[in-house]
Amino acid sequence: MGKNQAYKAMQRSRLGSSSGAPGAADAPEDGMTDGSFHSPEWHAARLASLNKTHTVTWEEFKKKQKEDELKRGELEADKDKMMREYRAQLDAERALKLAHGRNHSRSDSKSSSSKKERKDKDAKKRSKKKRKVNSTSDLLTYGYHCYDFT
Repeated sequence: MGKNQAYKAMQRSRLGSSSGAPGAADAPEDGMTDGSFHSPEWHAARLASLNKTHTVTWEEFKKKQKEDELKRGELEADKDKMMREYRAQLDAERALKLAHGRNHSRSDSKSSSSKKERKDKDAKKRSKKKRKVNSTSDLLTYGYHCYDFT
């Protein structure tokens, strides 16, 4: 007796002894109660469901495979075309930037007043450096030494 048959027999014995239903304990052991016997209707339904499976012939499979390959090829061609267009756009922008040369400012919106301010700032820096150098040389000329040798 298999596991399932033993379990069902145990349940039958419990139900038969506790429920007191007529005919429950008198069921014949011909295999019809444990599901091992299937009716002709069940077999017909099973065959019908097996016939509904979608198996593909070799020719249909190859045809579908070729179609998929063509679709992939078209997608790759589209990607390549888009990449070439993007690259051309980048090259055009780069050429436009390089056409200005190296001496031009990054933005043309700067006015002459900002250039003048920058020149004034540079001049102030230079004058401060000159003053520092002059003050040190003045100390040396007047006999002051920067180093203490004691």
